[in-house]
Amino acid sequence: MKTEQTLLSKKELLDIFVRHRVDSPFPGDWESIFKGSGYEFWTLRELERTDPFKNIDWKATAKTGKYYVKEFLAESYFNLMVLYDISKSVSFGRKELLQANIAVSLAFTAIVNNNGCGLIMFADDVTTYLPPRMGRAHFFEILRAITQAEPVPCRETNINRALTKLINEVPDSLTFILSDFMYQFDIGYNFHRTLHGTNKHEVKAIQVIEEFETALPPDSRGMIELCDYESGEMMLLDLDKWMAYNEDMKQKSENLKFRLNRAGIGYLPMRPEDDFRLKINSFMKETSYH
Repeated sequence: MKTEQTLLSKKELLDIFVRHRVDSPFPGDWESIFKGSGYEFWTLRELERTDPFKNIDWKATAKTGKYYVKEFLAESYFNLMVLYDISKSVSFGRKELLQANIAVSLAFTAIVNNNGCGLIMFADDVTTYLPPRMGRAHFFEILRAITQAEPVPCRETNINRALTKLINEVPDSLTFILSDFMYQFDIGYNFHRTLHGTNKHEVKAIQVIEEFETALPPDSRGMIELCDYESGEMMLLDLDKWMAYNEDMKQKSENLKFRLNRAGIGYLPMRPEDDFRLKINSFMKETSYH
């Protein structure tokens, strides 16, 4: 169930800013640390082996009998944007909860690093826009928007309207598109890095998908009735044709990756059974610009 409490309990601190640089006129250039020495207090946590003793909060330690240290927001200057698909197909299976957990973790990581974070929700049009801002209060505003978001039935999901909003209204950013990409699209923008650094956004796409949406079990048999989440139309799927179905879905996946890469957008597929923290951290290390 998607509640503020469940999303907060699953939030992860991601390594999306470590050794990651983009062309920027701002100080910091994405390089920041997670447990910062900035001026804004964030939270208390138990002492870890790598923590210096000078960071111990002795009042909290005296009250609990355990060693606690203070965490502060790190000093940095940049924006992270989350483009969040709320078309009805994302509510299928466990995709919606996975997408929400990733979005909250991205926002949490940005805010802890004292970077601005913003949110654009979209289906056939932009439904919600929270401009990038810093601070704990803004993090909880993003959390509430994600928690309260309802799936939107639409004939055609339009990702270009969300990207137009991003380009026209958001300063330099590291942007993550969270979507199942179970729709036809042709991105009308180019996010490739240029020699002169004229592109102000670096964009990554995380496809949230269920395993059985992309491949049927071998030797499947029989007929199954399916409902199109977007249109509400019913259809019959012949499971005997599982080989042809799997090959068709493989080709669609390769075509999706090709179209995203052609637009200069990195691609990462994600399933509910994956450890999204490990996959995103590994993906960012492989695709970071230095």
